[in-house]
Amino acid sequence: MSARYTVRDGILDRAIGDELLIHRFDTDEVFVMNGDAKLIFEALKQSTSVDDVLALVRSRVFGDALELDQAVITTLDRLAAEGIIIAED
Repeated sequence: MSARYTVRDGILDRAIGDELLIHRFDTDEVFVMNGDAKLIFEALKQSTSVDDVLALVRSRVFGDALELDQAVITTLDRLAAEGIIIAED
């Protein structure tokens, strides 16, 4: 079974060009994500399953699948560490 994540309540995201601005209201922190992280975050909003996120990103980005998957996992881990997304039980 694939890990699942959801966007934490109180998160506002807005695309600004190729970047993504994320505001976390509970801490008033603001994060600016690059285009790659923006793609991953938007894929996560479409499906909470890591497997589905990987599939969505793979369908839009060309490159080495192993490196791509690792980049997605690393980004999801960073989003979780920053409290932007949370693991579902």
